[in-house]
Amino acid sequence: MDSQTAIFYHEHVLTKDPGTYKTTPWHHDQSYYPVDGDKVCSIWMPVDPVPMETCVQFVRGSQGWGWFYPRKFATTLNYSLTGGDTGSKTFRDVPDIDGDRDKYDILTWDVQPGDCIVFHMKTPHGAPANPSLSLRRRVVSTRWVGDDAVLAERPWEVSPPITGDLKYGDKMACDTFPLIWKRD
Repeated sequence: MDSQTAIFYHEHVLTKDPGTYKTTPWHHDQSYYPVDGDKVCSIWMPVDPVPMETCVQFVRGSQGWGWFYPRKFATTLNYSLTGGDTGSKTFRDVPDIDGDRDKYDILTWDVQPGDCIVFHMKTPHGAPANPSLSLRRRVVSTRWVGDDAVLAERPWEVSPPITGDLKYGDKMACDTFPLIWKRD
């Protein structure tokens, strides 16, 4: 993250039960959250063994591609605009990565419980279905922000809709988003 601080922003649990044939569409995380800044990361940590065939996938070097509209996982449609300001950001549709996989350097791994995949929140990623009839895929996913992160307005509903009583443009550290680590 190349930051002097680490602020805990958000967490959730992602589950794909055996026989889940729905893929997780390609997306990046930062557009879902009211956070601007480049010192931001997501940590993806499985609590079950996850074979490469069902593990999250990333496009190498894609964190610099710019901003993408957030997508609904159930429909893959972009979030509806509700008003609000995008600032100087231009949002685009996520490229059709699955439609031309040979064009991209796609990374994925076999991972074990406790392994962590750490990536920039603007790195496009997605995940295959879980066709296994016996293996569950449960993951704890956390979001972390650093020195340059500020609360930002989005023209759609953000997830989670929690701002910690901050105003747009405020640095993120507060009671709701605690400072966990600071470089001495």
